[in-house]
Amino acid sequence: MNWIDKIKELTNKQDKSPELKKGEIKQILIQTAGEVLPDFEFLAYKNSCYTFQRLRQVNNFTVYEILHIIFTLKDKNFACSIASRLNPDYIVSNHYNIGLINPHQDLKVLRHNSGALNIQDAYYFHNGQVETTTKTVKEIFSDFKKYGLPFLDKQVERLKANSIVKCGFDYIDYLQTDKQKLKSEITEELNKGGLLLSSIKHPIYVDLKEKLQLVSGQSKEDRQIIPKTAHELLELYWTR
Repeated sequence: MNWIDKIKELTNKQDKSPELKKGEIKQILIQTAGEVLPDFEFLAYKNSCYTFQRLRQVNNFTVYEILHIIFTLKDKNFACSIASRLNPDYIVSNHYNIGLINPHQDLKVLRHNSGALNIQDAYYFHNGQVETTTKTVKEIFSDFKKYGLPFLDKQVERLKANSIVKCGFDYIDYLQTDKQKLKSEITEELNKGGLLLSSIKHPIYVDLKEKLQLVSGQSKEDRQIIPKTAHELLELYWTR
């Protein structure tokens, strides 16, 4: 059976419940979240995406822990992702990021522990009826509890203990410069450079990046995301 047949089997299987009406999915999501993850509250709906949030504190920072659920009635699927944000400007962002400050990962990727998924494995499918759709929603929140919560806990520990992150926090704590001017200058460099981080030559960014690169005990993955981490730290500085 090819992937098209597998998806048809998942989405066309009938049950005895009524067809899902427009707007009903919101209540199903909120009710299931209350049962499975009561500390995650419904935050917002925008562009077919339902966002749930939990807040935690790490040092002087609020950590915004996010579950995004994109629902389509027509295509009969859900796309789900999980994020930990220090920068509140990223709360409603669906851009994926594996950085040290604002990581955002696809829930199915976490479940399968793989970056490359077949289409039938990349989404949660439903048949457009109340019973099966509710079962799918329960599967989503079950996966979130099993695979998402450890991801969030690991990120909290990283924010507390990662040497690169601690160095970056110390840097922006002692940084004293005009925040709006810094934002304007770095944003202008990024825009002129086609949004490439390598185009940022601002002395504060370069200085922070170099200090992060000197932190001992780095992994290869850490070194690769230091340019992104330096930029996110400065974004955090001018956002606070």
